[in-house]
Amino acid sequence: MLNNIKLSILSGLMICVGGTIYLSCMAKGWAPLGAVLFAAGLYTICVYGFNLYTGKVGYIAYHFKDINYIKLVILILAFNLLTTYLLGMIAAYAFPCIVEPAKKIYAAKLSAPALRLFITGIFCGLLMFLAVDTWKKNSYFGCFIYIPVFILSGFDHSIANSFYNGVANGFKDAFTVQNLIVVLTVIAGNAIGGMLVPLLTRTWKKD
Repeated sequence: MLNNIKLSILSGLMICVGGTIYLSCMAKGWAPLGAVLFAAGLYTICVYGFNLYTGKVGYIAYHFKDINYIKLVILILAFNLLTTYLLGMIAAYAFPCIVEPAKKIYAAKLSAPALRLFITGIFCGLLMFLAVDTWKKNSYFGCFIYIPVFILSGFDHSIANSFYNGVANGFKDAFTVQNLIVVLTVIAGNAIGGMLVPLLTRTWKKD
C-alpha cells in the first residue's frame, strides 16, 4: 500500500507541474502551447509507472470482480486529489501569475450545470484511457495528442481540476456543496469515459 501511495503522490506532483506550465502560458496568452506542454506530466507518469486515477479507472472494466483493484483505484484517487489540491495552494504562493487564470477556469466550472460537467468528464476520461492504453501498446505519441485535445476542448479532468481548485480557492470555498458537486460529477464522468473503450471492445465470457 505504501508504494502505491507514493506512486499516487508522484502522479499528483506531475499533474501539478503540467497544470502550472499551462496556467503560466495561459497568463501570457499562450494557452495552446501550455496545452501541449501539459502533456509532459502524463509522459512522465507513463514512463515511470506512477499511479494516476484517470489512467487506471478505465481498467476496472476488465476487473469488475477484482475488489482489490477497485480499492486501489479509490486509494489512487484520494491521494491524487489530496496532492494536487495541497500543491495547488503552494503553487499559488510561489507563482502568483497563475492565480487569476486558475480562478477564471474554476469559476466557470462552479457555474456550469452538473450534466455538462459529467459529459465533459466522460470525454476527458475517454481520451485519458486512450493516451495511457496506446502507450501500453508502444505508441508513445498518444499523450502528446490526447492531452492537448482534452485541454483545448475544455473537457474536465478531475485531478487537474483539483489543482486548479487549490490554486484558485485554497481553503476558501473549497468545501461548499457546489464544489463537492463539481468534484464528484467529474470523477464519475472520468470513470464512465475511461471504461467506454474496454466495455465496448472486450470479449465477454459467461461464468
